[in-house]
Amino acid sequence: MTVTAFIFCKVKMGALQKVVDEFRKIEVATSVAVTTGEFDCIVRVKLPDLEALYNLTVDQVCKIPGLEETTTAVVTHEIPLSK
Repeated sequence: MTVTAFIFCKVKMGALQKVVDEFRKIEVATSVAVTTGEFDCIVRVKLPDLEALYNLTVDQVCKIPGLEETTTAVVTHEIPLSK
């Protein structure tokens, strides 16, 4: 079962570009959206299972310099929108 999740990030002032660059190095990150409001960026990741998501969070994401706080939301159901 593949797991998709969004990682909502709060970043220290002036560190956004460095944080985005670090997420670019993470192979399972499929996109990074720089946002306004409560979170500075949102990262979409796709992994093989929840254990891999846990390992990503502990081994890589938490070690990114400039990252102040993260909230991870696992996608339970994704609904494609056809236009």
